Amino acid sequence: MKSGYLYLLVHPSDPDLYKVGQTTRHPEERLAEHNSNYKEYTGQIVKETGQKWELKTCIAVTDPYWAETVFWGATPLGAIPFRQGIEVQKMEWEWVEAGLEAARKAGVRPPPKPLPDHVYAYTAWMKKRLEGRGITLVGHVRSKFGKSDFQCSNGHEWRTVPNNVAEGEGCPQCGTGKKDSEEIRQAIKPGILCLLVHPGKSGVIKIGLTYSTLKQCYEENFWGDWEVHRYRNVEEPVLAESIIWELLGYPLSNDREPIHIELSIAEQAFRDLIPRMQSEIAFKLRGCIPLVSDGNYILCPQNSTAHSRSVKSVG
Repeated sequence: MKSGYLYLLVHPSDPDLYKVGQTTRHPEERLAEHNSNYKEYTGQIVKETGQKWELKTCIAVTDPYWAETVFWGATPLGAIPFRQGIEVQKMEWEWVEAGLEAARKAGVRPPPKPLPDHVYAYTAWMKKRLEGRGITLVGHVRSKFGKSDFQCSNGHEWRTVPNNVAEGEGCPQCGTGKKDSEEIRQAIKPGILCLLVHPGKSGVIKIGLTYSTLKQCYEENFWGDWEVHRYRNVEEPVLAESIIWELLGYPLSNDREPIHIELSIAEQAFRDLIPRMQSEIAFKLRGCIPLVSDGNYILCPQNSTAHSRSVKSVG
């Protein structure tokens, strides 16, 4: 970040026509450019009218880009999107004064807000499904059914619904990365975590994890007399199983036998599972610690101290 100036130009053809700009050089240099570069919008006005822009005022600012943003935000024009880099506008002087006063007090831009946990999780989900397909995610995935940017290995860029690409859609121009959805599923090995109940055993539940589809589980009567009461599709089955047992308050045993617990508690654990998984994935991807399970808690190899997510032991 370099300090600079917020400057205001006025044009003799119209006393209400202003050009607002920011620069790290002296405003007089930018004035000369605006009056001589006929490819810019300001230069086109000079060429059409035969009159040059004049420097109305300038303000020394710590963060020129932020000062310009704050200026427009203080005017009624701040809500108008897509200015396309043209800061030439007819304005009432009261608006200009409000913008200049706000710019004087702007200081430096605030730090960016941290990304929500779900954005990290969705981004990891997308990248996992793009492996080996010649498609790169540009930026982050904020919603599986919103819009994100992608680029293929041939340089084509496009914006589309992430879930469509995750399910096998390729580059719309050359087809790079197109893949059968079942092939993708087999490659990433997602799972289904199930909350199972038994019609003849009140107060007892069982946790089931399968890499088959739910349809296959029903067709094969995978869990016998146990019925699927709740389920979650999970991209990281091992992590999901570890977390659900923690949320239930039980250690993950090798035999995964049924446990005595109120059904409402188990249902709440399943409601909390996905947000908790997103939190764990985000924590890892922010670079805090690599997750390494020792069966009781998650260790931080850098300093050999335990991460706070410890597993509660039940006697």
